[in-house]
Amino acid sequence: MVKDYTNLKRGMLAIGAILLIVGIILLIYGFMNFGGLFGQSTDTQQAILQKSNTGFNSIMIMAAGGFMLVIGIGLIYWSQFRRVASYVATEASPALTTASNAIGKGLKESDAMGNKSEKEVIKIKCRHCGYLESEDAEFCSKCGKKV
Repeated sequence: MVKDYTNLKRGMLAIGAILLIVGIILLIYGFMNFGGLFGQSTDTQQAILQKSNTGFNSIMIMAAGGFMLVIGIGLIYWSQFRRVASYVATEASPALTTASNAIGKGLKESDAMGNKSEKEVIKIKCRHCGYLESEDAEFCSKCGKKV
């Protein structure tokens, strides 16, 4: 019996999207509050204490936003995982296999992989002594006469 997880995946996608949006909003709000700390400075101790509390609150808001952002991305990823995995297995994998085979064949033919193929050596027979000499030789290496 195969269980149907469509409703669960839809829920994960919806919750993930909401967490993603709320996390981005909290990050932006925290950065804006944190940036506001560096405005005009007053020397009263109460103002300094208020700014330190605001700074701590801004950092906590940014941390909560980052946490929600990560959880939202994770939920979206896991809700879509089967679709991506099945696409890779059915459509992308054969194309990647064909492409890698073609690249490998091209590299092998071009000797780029270090597989130096032996060059075909053509020998010619000396007219005077019958010794087999390479085709680019001008004189026979056995009898010394012109080939």
